[in-house]
Amino acid sequence: MLTTVRNYNPNILLRKLYDWVMKWAEGAKSLHFLCGLSFVESIFFPIPVDPFLMAVATARPKRAIWYALLASTFSVLGGCLGYALGYLFWEGTQDFFFAYVFSEEKFQLVLDQFQQNAFWAMFLAGFTPIPFKVFTIAAGVAHLSWLPFILGSFVSRSLRFGIEGALIYFYGPKIRNFIETYFEKITLATGALIILIITIYKLI
Repeated sequence: MLTTVRNYNPNILLRKLYDWVMKWAEGAKSLHFLCGLSFVESIFFPIPVDPFLMAVATARPKRAIWYALLASTFSVLGGCLGYALGYLFWEGTQDFFFAYVFSEEKFQLVLDQFQQNAFWAMFLAGFTPIPFKVFTIAAGVAHLSWLPFILGSFVSRSLRFGIEGALIYFYGPKIRNFIETYFEKITLATGALIILIITIYKLI
């Protein structure tokens, strides 16, 4: 009985899923998988794109920025489907998402951010610990306008993945451990710096 319960431990299952995802980074179809993972991660998939992108990019550092652009583009495309799910089918799917994808508390937090400023909420989506999928589906539920949604999503995703791609492009595989260790701090600091620059610019 204990063995059965242990096998269904969410952390163990998530680790197995992570290991399965990372195995694809070594395959001939790694770019196809990168695009697919970027797409579904914006809707429901629990494994973030970042470690897979870094694994693929470190294999070919001079293509890292191109891979980052691919990840950004397909992440936004997946986000559009997440938006449609929230816009059209939220009543029938919310129980599933709250049970298996994200918490109701995080969802409500994002909805509150949309009421303050829709574009900035989507922009900051790439620099917060809250998964991007929460923002895409919440944007549909909130009936967010398409322009701030797509623009904020693309800028946010491009900056997030672009940081990784640029670091690997210039510094090669040796930078990967540094990114994985400090990535959350790097993205939060970058987001805060951009907001500070824009705020100062508006005050001048």
